[in-house]
Amino acid sequence: MKSSFQTILIGVFIAAFILAVFVFSGIIKLGSSGGASTVVGSVSVWGTYPKNLVQSYIDQLNIENKNISISYTEKTSSSIQQDLVGALAEGLQPDILITNSEDFFSIKNRVYTIPFATYPERTFRDSFVDGTSLFLEKDGVLAVPLLVDPLVVYYNKDLLAGQNYVVPPTTWTGLVQALPFFMKKDTRGVISQTTLPFGESSNVDHFKEILATLFLQTGNPIVARNQTTGGYDTTLINGSASDEGTQNAIAEALTFFTSFSNPTSQAFSWTRTLPDGLDMFLSGRSAFYIGRASELFTIQSKNPNLNFDVTAMFQPDNAVRPITYGSFSSLAVVKATKNFTAAYTVAGQLTSKEFIEYISAGLSLPPARRDLLLAQQKNPYVQVFFKSALSAFSWTDIDPRSSERIFRDMIQGVSSGKVNAAQAIYEASRDLQSSLR
Repeated sequence: MKSSFQTILIGVFIAAFILAVFVFSGIIKLGSSGGASTVVGSVSVWGTYPKNLVQSYIDQLNIENKNISISYTEKTSSSIQQDLVGALAEGLQPDILITNSEDFFSIKNRVYTIPFATYPERTFRDSFVDGTSLFLEKDGVLAVPLLVDPLVVYYNKDLLAGQNYVVPPTTWTGLVQALPFFMKKDTRGVISQTTLPFGESSNVDHFKEILATLFLQTGNPIVARNQTTGGYDTTLINGSASDEGTQNAIAEALTFFTSFSNPTSQAFSWTRTLPDGLDMFLSGRSAFYIGRASELFTIQSKNPNLNFDVTAMFQPDNAVRPITYGSFSSLAVVKATKNFTAAYTVAGQLTSKEFIEYISAGLSLPPARRDLLLAQQKNPYVQVFFKSALSAFSWTDIDPRSSERIFRDMIQGVSSGKVNAAQAIYEASRDLQSSLR
């Protein structure tokens, strides 16, 4: 039999969830006066959104909600996990976390899973773009998605016009066909202008996300839930070392990526001695650049005179549906919150349509909510971002630092000639599986 304490605790949690649903639906208002419906307390929010943007919204919430106080602390993606562990040890943890999907799974055991009884899976899938399904567990919702930051293709309009390109290529095949038109070498035979930063890890921005895109485009999720154990398994290969010589779709994708830095390949157009890919693009020496939608302002500010545009990610020939890598920011409530009811109440306001619209407009990033993607966008760049949100997918990256090293080793192993693509994939699969335990 359950103890009285357990029974009471479960009852409190159920009541809190019901209250949260009432707040989400507007039945209960935070600022309502008197009675049991009033929510009180302080709520600390940590997030990776800029403080100067979020704070003005929270200030307005604090004005409207007389019985609750909300504070916001901006954290970097690189520090939020370590900061959370330290705060938990000292009992100074936040109540709510807003993180991106790359960081989320390293801290997912520290947040509440909302049961499907409270937040039905059907409601979640109908509300958010397909790529957000990585926040679904067997028994509930890990976090509520907010925004999408998809990988897109920036291109130099002057360089393309100089080669009579009316529109940029849309497929990887089209990109390869474009390589000779943009390649230039100086008198020493050194590449002075190229088509695309690709094929290396040391000076190709987002090499991990780009390679993940190629893998995802094959239909391989990279990591999948093990329905028997409840844990995660890598799906890079299905077999053992005896399969090393088999060129499966994943190995072919790795071979394609590294061919751009292989001097013996017809696709050779990049070396590790060149400047970083973004710098090459900003200086007008690269026709294309694969980057995040969130880099738009960086590109505009670092070279205001660059005549560029943006288009969707390159796709395989005859792709059934377009796929690109996407980073999904989301909100979750910390298990160790000292004010469960208030935390879920504020979570309701910070996952509302109004807040997502506000933060989406402020960052020029598409919302994860399907209904908000229907809104017409005046900014032509943002129009592409919104379209790409529907194609954005990610993967369950439990240990981002380890996986980045694993992806780098894959690339460098093939580029150096130490291993072939199949062997590199096998070794990466072995190491990635170890990091998932």
